[in-house]
Amino acid sequence: MKQFGVLLLGVCLLGCSLAPTYERTPGEVPGDFRFQSLEGRARPELASLADLEWWEMFDDAALRELIHIALVQSYDARLAMARVAEARALAGVSRSFLLPQVGAAAGYQRQRVSRTSVDPPIPSNANTPDNFAQFNFDLSWEIDLFGRLQNLSESARSLFFASEWGQQAVLSAVVADVARAYFELRTLDFQLEISRATLESFQGSRRLVALRLRQGLVSREELAQAEALVHTAGARIPDLERLIAQKENQISILLGDNPQPIRRGKSLTELAVRPTVPGGLPSDLLERRPDIRQSEAVLTAANYRIGAARANFFPRIALTGQAGTQSVDLSRLFTGASTFWNIGPVATLPIFTGGFNYYTLQATQAQKEQALVLYQATVRQAFREVSDGLIAHAMFQEFLREQEALVDSYRVYSQVATRRFKGGLESFLTVLDSDRQLFAAKLELAAVQRDQLLTLVQLYKALGGGPEFPRNPAEPGAAAGAPPAANLARTE
Repeated sequence: MKQFGVLLLGVCLLGCSLAPTYERTPGEVPGDFRFQSLEGRARPELASLADLEWWEMFDDAALRELIHIALVQSYDARLAMARVAEARALAGVSRSFLLPQVGAAAGYQRQRVSRTSVDPPIPSNANTPDNFAQFNFDLSWEIDLFGRLQNLSESARSLFFASEWGQQAVLSAVVADVARAYFELRTLDFQLEISRATLESFQGSRRLVALRLRQGLVSREELAQAEALVHTAGARIPDLERLIAQKENQISILLGDNPQPIRRGKSLTELAVRPTVPGGLPSDLLERRPDIRQSEAVLTAANYRIGAARANFFPRIALTGQAGTQSVDLSRLFTGASTFWNIGPVATLPIFTGGFNYYTLQATQAQKEQALVLYQATVRQAFREVSDGLIAHAMFQEFLREQEALVDSYRVYSQVATRRFKGGLESFLTVLDSDRQLFAAKLELAAVQRDQLLTLVQLYKALGGGPEFPRNPAEPGAAAGAPPAANLARTE
């Protein structure tokens, strides 16, 4: 009989799980990214652009320093870290219910009984005040026979993994946001240099026209056109200075600092743009993108909650017990005669719950369906972002070449027009027109160079590049790139 009891207890401890078998269902995964072939031959040692660490991705020391500061002290990074800590604690709370709950209680009471509350009344010479003292331990342990608690624990653990993947997604966004803002800042700096140099050139042209007007060689209309061109470049300078100051403020907030000047590194023209950006395999994106892994972890948690909801239809068995001492004499509280104990199982079976268990199960199944839809939508969106980045990177290279050729053409046009004007063969209006178009083309070229860099940042983020958590091979799912469980036992 004793051996049977031990065997029954072992079966109860093992329990079973009623959660559905989880299968990854991202939908149709293409064999290659659209527009991947436009990027040419990839480096053999680099399967994907995202294989690069973020400090290898950006070749500007000032930018790397800004990103490092943002990863440490930006508000988004700190908020994501706090969310991970909360999810870790909640996972520990959920797992604690799998273990026996033991508590202790102690009490002392002195009371006086009414002499007239019973029949016959208590004699007047009886001593009605009395003492009562008790010290005991309480035991409560739900034997998880149908896996309800285990599924709830696994669900909380999956949500903890989701929070870590969410933290990684936030850190990747921080890297991209700082890089994007820095490139925009360097573009504004370059456009300010162009505007100042152009203003100086326009002022020289105005002096030349004023001199020729005094000599009667040009009309007042041409002087007015020259002055208009000077004011066009002059008006651009304070506007760019405003935008630069606002961009520095934006970067300061990304770093978690008060608005302040930002240290610069390489100029816009010195920042390198990679000629090829391999995307890798779309199937690898399922493991690499933190937002995909986060949504899959949420889906896994919803799958476990179904198992917990199914277990509500079955009996719950709990082992309860109590042991301690009781005495009306405080001095004899811890003697052998004052001890007591009791232990035994308690089983509860739901018979009528007004549909609570049924609708709870329906709700968990609907939650899983929502999580599945969001997971598949996240996968589709990731494929789109990579494809958008690949085509943008390829086309911007052609766009940049054409814009550089356009600037060269306007530069030659301006030089020829100026020489012809000085030789008396061309009106100054032609010179003004060529200078105006050259100025606009230079500003547009700087914008194209900026957009090409921003496209590279967007593609790096779309491919899942950025800070990564270290992988722990001992953790389940670590081979698939799951974040470590961070040793939940250490937090208890």
